[in-house]
Amino acid sequence: MSRSFLRPLSLLLLLGLFLGGCGGPYPIDALAPEQGFSAHVLAGETFDLRWFGRGCGATLRVYIEGDGRAWLTRTRPSSDPTPRRAEGFELAAADPSSAVAYLARPCQYAEEGGRRNCVIRFWTSARYAEPVVRDLSLAVDAAKGQAGAERVELVGYSGGGALVVLLAARRDDVTGIVTVAGNLDHAWWTDQHRVSPLADSLNPMDFVRRVQSIPQVHVAGADDEIIPPAMALRFVAGMSDASRARVMVVPGMGHDGDWREPVAEALAELEALR
Repeated sequence: MSRSFLRPLSLLLLLGLFLGGCGGPYPIDALAPEQGFSAHVLAGETFDLRWFGRGCGATLRVYIEGDGRAWLTRTRPSSDPTPRRAEGFELAAADPSSAVAYLARPCQYAEEGGRRNCVIRFWTSARYAEPVVRDLSLAVDAAKGQAGAERVELVGYSGGGALVVLLAARRDDVTGIVTVAGNLDHAWWTDQHRVSPLADSLNPMDFVRRVQSIPQVHVAGADDEIIPPAMALRFVAGMSDASRARVMVVPGMGHDGDWREPVAEALAELEALR
């Protein structure tokens, strides 16, 4: 596999990766400028969304963050979904493409006065609800405009994987999808884990045939007990034509880990599927 995808990371970012899992919220405002990203806030219809952009080009690659710190315990939700470790940003920071954007989820990295409609349901039962998808699509539009892009590729980690499918199902400018440990069928997922259904959320599995014509690679960790490879396999099996879809299972990988090289391989595989 080529390592050309792996943009050099600053010492500050490396410290953020190792410390982000257990301290305070991920220090995005310190780390993003180190990697050449400019910070923006989208005043959407429902939320004030943070997003970060770098570069210009005809194709914009957009990374969407995972669910973040949605829960403190199995039964106690968090009051702030900002991630302690931002796997989505790690991937965006490592990408050497000419135009890259990173989208936070609603209420992640929310600044003072920027917590409009930040109620717990939007990172628990309604984490993939219509208002979430709609405002993320507006953020993609803003990032696309800044980059001068004509088309977008979408990459999503964990819950961000669910959202890239939901976004692709409603847009006509998406030329590639990569999900990384993506939650592609939350009804099956909540049943498997015996947790409360995401009753207020859209389910990517319901849109599988709408996106099947888009080249896509679904990356899963062989040792991922949170979102096992069976999730991606189920999603692709739901297509009437899976000729433009691949599932890549990474040996020894759990849910959390360094996904940069597997994602680089998945992005290269997209080219073979076009």
